[in-house]
Amino acid sequence: MTEPTAPAPARLAAALARVQSALPKLERDRTVEVEKKAGGTYTYSYVTLANLTEAVLPLLAEHGLSFAALPGTGSDGKMCLRYHLLHESGEALSGEFPISGEGGIQMIGGRITYARRYCLAAIVGVAADEDDEARLADDSGPRTAQRAQPAGRRAPAENGNGRTAQRAQRQTAPPAGQPDLPGDNPAGGVQPAQHRHMHALWRELGYAGEEYRDERLNITGRILGRELDSSATLTYAEADTVIEALKDRRDKVKAQQQDGGES
Repeated sequence: MTEPTAPAPARLAAALARVQSALPKLERDRTVEVEKKAGGTYTYSYVTLANLTEAVLPLLAEHGLSFAALPGTGSDGKMCLRYHLLHESGEALSGEFPISGEGGIQMIGGRITYARRYCLAAIVGVAADEDDEARLADDSGPRTAQRAQPAGRRAPAENGNGRTAQRAQRQTAPPAGQPDLPGDNPAGGVQPAQHRHMHALWRELGYAGEEYRDERLNITGRILGRELDSSATLTYAEADTVIEALKDRRDKVKAQQQDGGES
């Protein structure tokens, strides 16, 4: 996130100060669990973009302020989110948040959503995330986060071979052990056979049924490192990444059950 292009003008600064004095206490409505590379987990919570905008934008409007964020090209020629805090007087506070342009439109859209939430919270002064940097310092490697589950249930995690969202971007071949099917395109969208495979794995893990739809989407999004509204937006490679992660989790659960039965 780059520095704003200029100091906040006086009237905008005064209006923002009034907004900050009246900011409500926002409930962090999503909790995730992160598995650290060195072992162990930690959890943190954050405010989703939907709840953040619902709470903040009307308050900005009351004081003559508005927030705008548009994807485009930054001053360095690379893709970014250009954000603006605007005052009715015409004064403005602007900046840029760099975004990777790699991957499909769904992946880029997920990054834009994250950047919008981050920039809005930062420029208004909202503590939208709850995180312990001391815990993060112990784990400089890749992380996979999942939504926190009730006791006795654990969400699928990053597998032991270190497959992450980067694998989804690099992969250019069909999953090992699966035949090429008509219409399969590693660079294209998720295929029906992959959907069936994922549904079968969700059933084995106890996440079948419409009541677990949000859980499945949240877990899938954490495996891939982006927000997800529907599994239909997955790419072929992303679907393979999810399948591999779910298979690894299924195998671990089965191994734990076998160990428990033999003890």
